[in-house]
Amino acid sequence: MLKKSLFCFSALVSACFSGQVLAENTPLTVGASVLYMQSPYHGDKDRYYPFPLLNYEGDHFFISGWQAGYYLWKDNSDQLSVIITSSGQEYRPKKNDFSDMRQLDKRHLTLMAGGMWRHTADWGVVKTSLVGDVLGESNGMIWTTDWHYPLTLGGFTLNPGVGLSWNSARETGYYYGVSQDESSRSGIASYHSGDSWNPYAEVSAVYPLTSRWQLGVGGRYQWFDNAVKDSPMVSKSGQVMVWSGVSYTF
Repeated sequence: MLKKSLFCFSALVSACFSGQVLAENTPLTVGASVLYMQSPYHGDKDRYYPFPLLNYEGDHFFISGWQAGYYLWKDNSDQLSVIITSSGQEYRPKKNDFSDMRQLDKRHLTLMAGGMWRHTADWGVVKTSLVGDVLGESNGMIWTTDWHYPLTLGGFTLNPGVGLSWNSARETGYYYGVSQDESSRSGIASYHSGDSWNPYAEVSAVYPLTSRWQLGVGGRYQWFDNAVKDSPMVSKSGQVMVWSGVSYTF
């Protein structure tokens, strides 16, 4: 199980370090990070994941973690772009400790494409994106909106924020629903979900070790909508993620 959290984590870490990139007017940051992620699924262990970090900011093209995009409009306050990204969601039944959960079908990662708008003002940074599955796995859509307020405290850059993620009924159902065939095979009750609204709060911090090396740490808690919590696949009402990483800015 990777779930949408891996994409959220990638976006959180990349946003943290990309803020440093933009502030210093440098185009490229690379590094490595480690994530601790609490699993929401019955029979699935909490996991640690190593991740590479990559942020590139050009005049027309950018890369931010698992996301790449092309600017349609870009000025000091607003950026409008088309983007491609990963759904960040996956369920691997063979990894589960429970025999009934192992009888469920695999849920695959998929490629998402859409648009994103970002606005920067004195009161913070707001970003909203709408993407849809282009590979025919979930045939779903995800809309995410968040707000962050970067702060400089001594040598630290602190970036608290809140956000809300909407997953369409097809998106939610693909990763958390249980079909009648799966129910007959596993004994788990069938489940058909609607769309879901999942709010989250997060904070990250970056400390410059040298003029080019930075150390980052952060965390996020996401609350699950009833459409997710009511799934017989799910054992928790929310999810914790904590990460740390180091990056080098060219």
